[in-house]
Amino acid sequence: MSQIDLYPSKLSECLLEELSTMSLLADLLKTEETALVAADVATLNNLTQAKSQQLAALSSLEKKRQSYLTHMGYSNDAKGMQDFLATGKIEPASSENWIKLLQISASAKETNRTNGLLINRQISKNQGALNILQQNNPAGAMYGPNGQSTNKSSSGRGFIIG
Repeated sequence: MSQIDLYPSKLSECLLEELSTMSLLADLLKTEETALVAADVATLNNLTQAKSQQLAALSSLEKKRQSYLTHMGYSNDAKGMQDFLATGKIEPASSENWIKLLQISASAKETNRTNGLLINRQISKNQGALNILQQNNPAGAMYGPNGQSTNKSSSGRGFIIG
């Protein structure tokens, strides 16, 4: 059996792994959405690394899928995948997995968009709070680079104890 004969089964395995990874990422994004609404900073911090790992895994799997398609003579995009699936050279479950992958990806994209809106809303609220705090400070900054207050409450004359 030649290497090219193995690509359809490898592609099928890759699709299944990609579907599983995308499902996990979609779940993480939903958890992030809940944490953003609840302002749960601890959960948000914990999600950051998990999301990064899933995104890296997805990127690797996508490259692998694209490579299989290219080696079989198809374009390495969604159209190439559709063209390959139309040949029937792969089990029907793979076609179903591809459709599920596209659906979950679209849902995850929407959740990510919503999360971006929630983050931007929180940034605006924080900026508003900072503006209120800095309102009475003509210099604009309450603290200098060394972390010390830039507001001096003394009249400029110091006390000498001696």
